[in-house]
Amino acid sequence: MKTKILFFALISILVNSQSFAQIITFTLLKTCGSNERQAFTDEFAKKRFYIVEEAVKKTKNKVMEGATFYCNEKERDLGIAEIDVLSVIKGTKKITEISFLKGSKHDYAKNYGDLYTQMGSMFSKLPSFQSKKYKTEVTAFTKDQVYYYSFKVNDVPIIVISNYKIDQEYF
Repeated sequence: MKTKILFFALISILVNSQSFAQIITFTLLKTCGSNERQAFTDEFAKKRFYIVEEAVKKTKNKVMEGATFYCNEKERDLGIAEIDVLSVIKGTKKITEISFLKGSKHDYAKNYGDLYTQMGSMFSKLPSFQSKKYKTEVTAFTKDQVYYYSFKVNDVPIIVISNYKIDQEYF
């Protein structure tokens, strides 16, 4: 009987660690504006984010061209929610774009909501502004010379992290 209980406890721990591993934690979010490429890749690999493409040629935003594309779904199927991460590290400039896509399998809205709440309580809020490119309001935060931008495009929440101010360049 004890063996069965231990077996089920072990399975529960493994299942829970699998499900929690594929979200963006606040700690991971904070490192996006400071890590070099290898450290960035290592941190995302720990959370089971996979490199999909080394240098993305066509992106929705020209600033992100050449980005490394990471995803938390190894088998990428349309309709299955995922967290997409584009990361550009060029010299001293670093920009990371995180999209929380919805689908039939998962909904990462809670992950986004938790991160947004933590950004609001831990970072200094900057004035919000209207993005001409995305036709939406952008909420901005900063801490330790890193900028965090939050907005939605067609109900898809997006967080952009940069180690320099990108208001004009990105939006």
